[in-house]
Amino acid sequence: MKKNKYRGIIVVLIFTLTTLVASSQPYIPGVSYFGRNNYIEYIAGNIPLIISVPHGGQLTPSEIPDRVCGDETVTDSYTSELSKELSAAINKITGCYPHVIICNLKRSKLDANRELETAACGNQWAEIAWNEFHQYLDIASQKVTEESGKGLYIDLHGHGHAVQRLELGYLLTAAQLRFSDYTLNTATYKSYSSALNLINTNISSLSHSELLRGMNSMGTLFAIKNIPSVPSIDDPFPLSGESYFSGGYNTDRHGSRTQGTIDGIQIECNQDVRFTSTARKDFASKAATVFLNYLTLHYFPDLADNYCNSVGVTEISNSKSQLYPNPCSNALNVHAQMPSEIQIFNFQGIRVFSKSVSNDEIIDLSQLKEGIYLVTLSINGRPFHTEKIIKKI
Repeated sequence: MKKNKYRGIIVVLIFTLTTLVASSQPYIPGVSYFGRNNYIEYIAGNIPLIISVPHGGQLTPSEIPDRVCGDETVTDSYTSELSKELSAAINKITGCYPHVIICNLKRSKLDANRELETAACGNQWAEIAWNEFHQYLDIASQKVTEESGKGLYIDLHGHGHAVQRLELGYLLTAAQLRFSDYTLNTATYKSYSSALNLINTNISSLSHSELLRGMNSMGTLFAIKNIPSVPSIDDPFPLSGESYFSGGYNTDRHGSRTQGTIDGIQIECNQDVRFTSTARKDFASKAATVFLNYLTLHYFPDLADNYCNSVGVTEISNSKSQLYPNPCSNALNVHAQMPSEIQIFNFQGIRVFSKSVSNDEIIDLSQLKEGIYLVTLSINGRPFHTEKIIKKI
């Protein structure tokens, strides 16, 4: 009994010491920092984006027995590798690093997306790792808040459901996502969201339902990249009987539902985007652009001006582009001060036009039907201007 008491005191001392060290030390962007026994890894960042991976670890230390509490021990295969591909892709575009927190313990030892009791099943070493994981998330959130005022948090997972698509979780159930836009835009259902701060403060004043499944929602931005996602404009909700993960402990705790200005989204990645190295690289390249575009559209319109590299930033920030007239009929005038690529997407997120442009050009729209379209301009694959246009007959 006395031995267990002393051991408990030692554990508390170890955690207290690591907490003091972690909270006080400076963090260099792009450098990995580790908790006790390398169970938890934190790659420091310098852009308002945080990515966590609670279920991708492979370590099975003997000091932590297999969990006998909780209802799930399956590993989200290749999500740790995917997070590092994402970090590399974002760094390639921006020169900056997202904050990345990875649990290297296998889920059979620790579930970092559950409350402590269920996560660690009472094992003191697992509890220390759990606390380190969430402490690093808190440190990243604090840094983002201090430097940018607000930001985006992605909790990265993998699913094995039959439908091959991303599942984006905002803490709304599949049944709730099937509600009408009117119902979702009421105060009650907005208050459920892990992205509540974004709903209340997004720079385009979009409604809750538009942020969930509108033209500029994250799901639609992925769909535009040919990555099926739910919710999105063309897949607005899971059908009755379809499996769907709506978000868990991490999204609730570290998102903005109850406090703060860091919005949380759980992303469940299907096997098609993570099970091979080629698939992971392709997804990471597209997802990096989606995340940066999402931050630009809804949080920081001048995000590119604050990228950490100098190559290409001046080009984008100084490129004054215009699309006119709007509404238009059969022709759209494009003024692009720098060589750019123009892409036009219909309201279902399908690309209907793509062309390289420079200086002043006239785009023939005579083949397009009447309706609303989304036009994006990019330089070297980096979006810098997005605008809705109305095509009339």
